[in-house]
Amino acid sequence: MATVSITVSQQAYKRLKRLKLPGDSFSDVIVRELPEPCDTGAELLESFRRRPVPKADPELRKMVLAGRGRRSRR
Repeated sequence: MATVSITVSQQAYKRLKRLKLPGDSFSDVIVRELPEPCDTGAELLESFRRRPVPKADPELRKMVLAGRGRRSRR
């Protein structure tokens, strides 16, 4: 397989590194996290079947729950 070198920012590198699973290469992460666009409904359905359910993020959950409630002060 041919390879190409790219330059990424420190922020992009840290984000990719966080997404790596054991045994993954950075190419594996990029292909998994940036899939090809789906052209048909069947392709969309298949892409949902292939991708695992993401792990829950407790910090995100806290932010969502903190943001619930009435927005206006009538």
